[in-house]
Amino acid sequence: MPIRTFDFCALQFLNQWLEKEANYCESLASSDASLQRESLVAAGGHFRAARNLPKKYDTDRGLQRYEPVLEILNDFAPVTFDNVIDVVNYTRQRISSKYGQRSVLSLTTKFLWLKVKSPVRIYDRQARIALGTSEGDYLAFNTAFTTRYSECQEEIEKACRNLINVISYTVRPNLQQESLENLVSSTWFRERVLDIYLWNK
Repeated sequence: MPIRTFDFCALQFLNQWLEKEANYCESLASSDASLQRESLVAAGGHFRAARNLPKKYDTDRGLQRYEPVLEILNDFAPVTFDNVIDVVNYTRQRISSKYGQRSVLSLTTKFLWLKVKSPVRIYDRQARIALGTSEGDYLAFNTAFTTRYSECQEEIEKACRNLINVISYTVRPNLQQESLENLVSSTWFRERVLDIYLWNK
């Protein structure tokens, strides 16, 4: 049976970041609403979130695709470690109310992560099951994620440092070493490595 190590997951996320997610984050930080929306649509496909946001609640009503989501993402309080649970749950409720009261916790955390990264942790079914928390309980998920990260932190940090030696295996083999070192030493990057690891469990 294939084994996904932290080394494997670190390289997987590095390529995922360089090829797609970095562009999503940059575009969502832009002041250009059209660019933001295009990025959100692309990210929705990347994260497979589109099925949870039916078009009958936006384009079929004469709105741009994901327009209600973008308005919400551009209007929330600064996210801190103290309020991240409240921000995620409130944002989830607002998005859900625009899309027929659908369950949108996973996509909410994914889109919020693209906007602010840490301290948001991405919630999805595979990671939740790996952590053993109840469905829809973001507080329990976040707490369990923190515990697991502390248990694996040394291994994750080592795997991230090792990426310096395999830059030629990435989609950006000419990336400057200093830029790569800054990237892989970020807390948000290392937490996403754990996210990928849990997803592969």
